[in-house]
Amino acid sequence: MAKFKQIFGGLVNYLAAVGLALVFALFLSGRVGWFLVLAFLCAPVISLAMTLIFSGRIYAEVDCGTAALCKGDECEVTVTVINGCFLPTPPLRIEAAGDTRVICKEKNFFLSVMPFSSESFEIRYRAKICGPCRVGVEKIRLTDHFGLFSFKLSEITEDELKKEISVIPDIAEIRPNDKVIRQVMELSAAADDSEDTTESSAAGFGGFPGYDSREYIPGDPLKRINWKQSAKRGKLLVRLDDETACSSVSVVLDSVFMRDTGIIPALMGNDELSMAMDDEIFPLAEQYAVEHALGAAQVFLRQNYSVTFFLMGAEGWQCYAASDEGELSELRTDLAGYSFSEDADMPRFPAHELAEQKGSVSVYCTPYYDRELHGILAEYTGESGKGALKTAVLSASVLSAELSATAEYGEEKRENSDDRFVNSDNRSKGGGEIDG
Repeated sequence: MAKFKQIFGGLVNYLAAVGLALVFALFLSGRVGWFLVLAFLCAPVISLAMTLIFSGRIYAEVDCGTAALCKGDECEVTVTVINGCFLPTPPLRIEAAGDTRVICKEKNFFLSVMPFSSESFEIRYRAKICGPCRVGVEKIRLTDHFGLFSFKLSEITEDELKKEISVIPDIAEIRPNDKVIRQVMELSAAADDSEDTTESSAAGFGGFPGYDSREYIPGDPLKRINWKQSAKRGKLLVRLDDETACSSVSVVLDSVFMRDTGIIPALMGNDELSMAMDDEIFPLAEQYAVEHALGAAQVFLRQNYSVTFFLMGAEGWQCYAASDEGELSELRTDLAGYSFSEDADMPRFPAHELAEQKGSVSVYCTPYYDRELHGILAEYTGESGKGALKTAVLSASVLSAELSATAEYGEEKRENSDDRFVNSDNRSKGGGEIDG
């Protein structure tokens, strides 16, 4: 539509110029006027010929000063257009590449380049949603001076004018008493090896064991409670330094997100997504999964759990050991380039890899808990006989809550689940939410 609008505007201006020359010929000076009329009639042909000459003599380069951005940061992409001809170029119309993960402040640019010289301009982007994205030039067109014709530049491939950058995710702030985190801790406490402990070598002032404590969280082994300090402060406290829990938790990031089967109302039930534009819903759901996976790993590290992180790589499931928040920060940077596959044949649950880990408790983070995933998790975590792998689900979608409640507690217990899980009646009305 914009192209036809431009051609129509150029045609109107051209006919107006011819009409003005015709009036001049009829009422002012016949000789000069008819010369002008003839010149205007031949002008489109001359303009078209000049435009075709330039189509193979204009080059463009794109330079991006960074490969990764934090959310909220800005970057500048420099576009340089080079004229290899002895005449000034006809007008060039350049459209900046757009992506839902970044905000482009200005998308359309117009310029003309002097003979044997170059012109540069900058496209400014601001990072908004984590994940990989492309910035640079979407289209570059050469138009004639009347705006009647436009052509692609034969020496430029538009894909070469786009650069890959990644937006680094934040680490979601998840409280230790969050329902899913509490559920994982309870599952860990129920595991056979959940109460194995090792004596810590940490010592307080003077070489005596210290008494650093934190508040008791359901799922902590009872033998770690500091009863003396608890009695003094009037609340249950767990000693940190004289015993270190050997419980291990795995955080699994989903490998697949089938956007064509995603139901937007199911995602809109989440407060973090409810105000988003339609084209932002799915990228925000992916961001939710990545950032809450990092947040879950962080909260378990702070509770002295041994954390392993599973995500899909080029050669299958990859396992990362996160022993401290420094390693978690490195993993956060690596996840800036993570993208979910839309291949239905891609494996979605690392059952074999989890079975090799010490302990069998994991939290599964997904942008959308579809029924296929529900069936996969039920096979390994349900009551079908393979349920040695205990798994809780952290998802952006409302639909996942109902399925999660069913898979974890059975249909007979779903009605007694707390307000984190919503039934099908609430889901159909868009109610309920899943918060991390």
